[in-house]
Amino acid sequence: MRRIKTSTQANIKVKDVLNPSYANQMIKFDDGYIILKNVQSSPTFWEQKKKELLAMIRQLGKPTFFLTLSAAEHYWPELLQTLMKYSKGGRTISMEEAYQLDENTITNLVRNDPVTRARYFDHK
Repeated sequence: MRRIKTSTQANIKVKDVLNPSYANQMIKFDDGYIILKNVQSSPTFWEQKKKELLAMIRQLGKPTFFLTLSAAEHYWPELLQTLMKYSKGGRTISMEEAYQLDENTITNLVRNDPVTRARYFDHK
């Protein structure tokens, strides 16, 4: 069923909507649907945004999607355990000890072993 695009009311009041003939006219011309175009969670709002997006794609071409990921190695105690195990000292630390490492130690561990860090990130 197609919507009729002839009657769009700008200033609708509660008394108008309570009038059965006016409500039937709103249903006939689909004004109830169109009125909600400024309400963000309404289907009309998202339909309008979709049309704008498709128009932008038509005008500007396909969009490019760019994503930057951060590894946040300082907050991965399992990685810190592994880095400590394979560092010069070679000692194994517990999870609690990994949480207690100071910032300088963590920075040195992360900086000195980029290969292990990259492999861990790839498999995370």
